[in-house]
Amino acid sequence: MSQPLPGVIGASRVLCWCCLLLLISPQLSGQAGLDPRSMAMGGAGVAVANPATAAFFNPAVLSIEEQRRFSVEYPIIGARYSDPDDLFGKLSAYQDQNLFSNLQNSINTFNLSPSEASSSTVISDLSSLNSALSDIDGNAIVLDLLGAGSVGYSGQDSTSQYRWQAYMLAGGRSGGVISYQDGEFFSGFLAAVDQVDFDNLANNTPAQLDALANYLTYTVDGVTGEVTGVELLPPSTPQSSLDFRSLGKQEVGVAISTRIGGYAVGVTPKFTRIELLDYSASSEAASESSYDQDDFTTEYEDFNLDLGIAQQLENGWTLGLTARNLIAHEYAGHRRDPVSGVVSPTGNSIDVTPSVHLGMARQEEWWTVAVDLDLIAQEGVLPQLPGEQYLSTGVELDLAGWGQLRGGYRLNLDDSIRNVASAGIGVSPFGIHLDVGVAGNQNELGLAVQLGFRF
Repeated sequence: MSQPLPGVIGASRVLCWCCLLLLISPQLSGQAGLDPRSMAMGGAGVAVANPATAAFFNPAVLSIEEQRRFSVEYPIIGARYSDPDDLFGKLSAYQDQNLFSNLQNSINTFNLSPSEASSSTVISDLSSLNSALSDIDGNAIVLDLLGAGSVGYSGQDSTSQYRWQAYMLAGGRSGGVISYQDGEFFSGFLAAVDQVDFDNLANNTPAQLDALANYLTYTVDGVTGEVTGVELLPPSTPQSSLDFRSLGKQEVGVAISTRIGGYAVGVTPKFTRIELLDYSASSEAASESSYDQDDFTTEYEDFNLDLGIAQQLENGWTLGLTARNLIAHEYAGHRRDPVSGVVSPTGNSIDVTPSVHLGMARQEEWWTVAVDLDLIAQEGVLPQLPGEQYLSTGVELDLAGWGQLRGGYRLNLDDSIRNVASAGIGVSPFGIHLDVGVAGNQNELGLAVQLGFRF
């Protein structure tokens, strides 16, 4: 009975596991812009006075808020899925073509009756499969999730010169990428099959076939010395792999803001608990039974700091500048051998570095416009992903304080494919706020919901 090529099985299995791990990993961390108002306004928020989410963008804008009020926000839920290379579309096309099944069938047919005709079918099917899998090499998928809640006070009078917002969040960013490394074998296999004369095996010499020893075996007639049989030799250890990283975060912080002269200034000290999952497996090793999340997870606890400043100009505009995560941290991945229990570094790490954001906004009684610019590009969660540096624009129409209509657009200055449009609504009866935001393009989708009470 013929055996399918292990390398092909491995490449196919990697595709399934890339999708599966994105679903089962719970280690996720919050990202700014996943609250519904900001998401609907293209991700802008640095200069927008909003006591509900100031701690996530710029603590200084708490002192720009004109109303004196308490705010309780719970829950704040956001998610963003990004598939910049259209990996799922390519996987769907791959499955529809049945390339793996076609190759298995052609190999079975060849082994029953070796010939030039049946070998040409193997070559054609293997070439198609190799091309399809090469097309997804390096393709990545990213998933962001956020769950948060906050309580704050935006009053400022003779007895209290400070405004504050305390918050807790949990969530994270995960990314998976396929590393297809069996292409070299398949290319050599194609060349080897093409060099063998299957219609007349006597035309093949032992010296010729010895040069193809990585791809086939043969027998020699003990009397005539002629080649009498050739069998294809599948690879013993496929090299294709799945790489998956996830940076999970639980964070507690307090944004504090006051006025100094004509400026609003703010600071957000925060404590974070980081869980870095760094998983990599060859195509043959990637299986549900062999996956134990604890073997690939490293935990860290850190302190960090955000700073912000804002100024209301005479022409009605507000300028804001904020620096987040002023203390840089490097989180290195580790893996534990499930047999020996030995923990060793993976050689991979994710850096959390300072980011600086500039914002400009104008808020009137019935409308708000805002523009944000990331002054420093940030690296993606995986090296295969493009960087992130956003220019965000948004507008909000306020319907007499009872409802809001929002729209926006976010440009990624490092990768125009990841530009997204956004929209959202808010409902605000009697101090209750329900906000919903959506954002996306053909390969990215974001959704956020928030319930708040302001009085």
